[in-house]
Amino acid sequence: MHSSTIMPMVVQAREVTASIYLSRREASQYMCVSEKFLATHLSDGPKRMRIGSKIIYRLSDIEDWMRQQEVSR
Repeated sequence: MHSSTIMPMVVQAREVTASIYLSRREASQYMCVSEKFLATHLSDGPKRMRIGSKIIYRLSDIEDWMRQQEVSR
């Protein structure tokens, strides 16, 4: 499929599910951590999904995990 065909499908999917999915690279950039950090924190990092050989993260799961990492003084 051509990217101009895929993008409308992505927009429609987001409207239906209200979810945004990020690749490991996008998730690491969003979190300001390395891709290696995410690869090595499989059990204690944010939830992830495997689609074939790809790992993806739901943005809401990343935000939930980040809130759990908050520390008080």
